[in-house]
Amino acid sequence: MANTSATPQRSGLTETAFWKRAAVRRNLSAYAFILPFMALFVIFNIGPFFWALWLSLLRGDLVDQVKPFVGLQNYLSLTTDDITLKVFLNSLQYTVSVVPIAVITALALAFLIGNKLVRFKDFYRAVVFFPLLASAAATAQIWSYILAPRYGVLTYLTGLLGIPEIYWLSDPDWALYGILLIEWWRGIGFHIILFLAAMLGVPEELHEAARIDGANAWQVATRVTIPLMRPVILFSVVMGTIWAFQLFDTVFVLTNGGPVHATATMVWYIYNHAFRYGQVGMAAAMGVVLLLIIMPISYVQMRVLGER
Repeated sequence: MANTSATPQRSGLTETAFWKRAAVRRNLSAYAFILPFMALFVIFNIGPFFWALWLSLLRGDLVDQVKPFVGLQNYLSLTTDDITLKVFLNSLQYTVSVVPIAVITALALAFLIGNKLVRFKDFYRAVVFFPLLASAAATAQIWSYILAPRYGVLTYLTGLLGIPEIYWLSDPDWALYGILLIEWWRGIGFHIILFLAAMLGVPEELHEAARIDGANAWQVATRVTIPLMRPVILFSVVMGTIWAFQLFDTVFVLTNGGPVHATATMVWYIYNHAFRYGQVGMAAAMGVVLLLIIMPISYVQMRVLGER
């Protein structure tokens, strides 16, 4: 509320003008508080985006003083490059596979950890969240031994089950799924912690009412808990999709895009164009294309999952 000591009569303003001026003062105060964040957002997000958009219209290396303007030639080159299509399909295949698997398994594990009969909940929360704290390079190196053929831990365990030996990181048919397994292990803790927090926010009275009406545990979970968790599930799906399209570090450390570009992703390809091939314009063009891919996918997810 505005200061009551300044009334419309004392200030000589009409009542409408007085309250409009008070609203403007309140809005200016609010904008002043968010101004530091907005300044950083413009400098480190909006500014680099327009710079990348401009670089996508040029040709040359990062260190070149003069980069010739080529217009949309970089974008046209992407459409005729077979490797670009392969890289895009790899990223799409990885995203479509890892996001549903991560969200569904995280939801199941969250219900399991959140069960009243389960003890040591804090310990399990720490265990599932621990992989996020480890560096990607260290995690990749550890998993390279786990997935190693013949002597790898996973190869040994699958051999006990009679499963033929799988070359997780060197077989073009399996390499992307080896990366998927590692990233699923690294990222599932984030989703589990989110879901556990959302489950704690569901009023217990709703669960009790459902049980009184004769609902079993499955019906309580699917008819009460999960519907009330939809905003968090939506956030989890959108963030998981964005991170999946931005996959880079594990691929860079373990396979370097191989074998035969089977694990090459869009961000890995952007890095190679910019810092290995010296084609900063092509890299910027692919970065803009990646943004144009992620934005509509995220928008559709929010519309479809957010309708209810």
